[in-house]
Amino acid sequence: MLPSGTLEDGVYDRPLPLMYRPLLLLYSLACAALTASQEAAAVPPCTLPTQEIPVRTTLASAGFFANLRGAEHSINSRMDVLLGEAKAAAHKTAEYPLPCPKACAKPVVAVIFTSSPNLSLQDYDEHSTCQSLYEATRTSPIVYAHRVFSSDQDAKEWYKDLTQGDGPDGANLYERCPGSCSPSYSSTTYRQEDQFVVTTSIVCGHARDKDDDQYRLTASLRWLCP
Repeated sequence: MLPSGTLEDGVYDRPLPLMYRPLLLLYSLACAALTASQEAAAVPPCTLPTQEIPVRTTLASAGFFANLRGAEHSINSRMDVLLGEAKAAAHKTAEYPLPCPKACAKPVVAVIFTSSPNLSLQDYDEHSTCQSLYEATRTSPIVYAHRVFSSDQDAKEWYKDLTQGDGPDGANLYERCPGSCSPSYSSTTYRQEDQFVVTTSIVCGHARDKDDDQYRLTASLRWLCP
């Protein structure tokens, strides 16, 4: 026990006998450790920002001949423009200091590309079917996860096949979102060393209005921990 009357607010008003000094040192260390733990508990853990960084939004034509000839207003052309702008923005963003370097070993800047019909039909034969699919996939989207490609171009070709019902994933999608029901896509792509990793989620919704015949395309960025 410390001598009574010698300690007030952690400060001694007269010299402490040598035999008590180790005890005082332990007491001081314990107080410092307690203070540090309380301060650490008060600070929330470091995490990467979850909000997306917008790059661009545009409308594009789904017309067959516009896309076949690569017209400027076609989905294929405007998709290439948006992805090119997003890729350049991702490179610039990655040059800045990491927003939370301790969140994970190797944070990456991912490109988020979305595509959905600009207008949908309100009255058509398959309305009830598409409404049921919309409600189901809005809660639990159709997901094609972690598709890995050796080049950016291969990743884009896979995505185009998926949206056109080609290849194994495309055929599977058209079985799960059949008839006149129209998918809306959200695709996340990031580079991991020399490979490109893509995950695409789909909400199967109402039939698109082919008189309008446009899709709304968006590109944005998001930090991820692969």
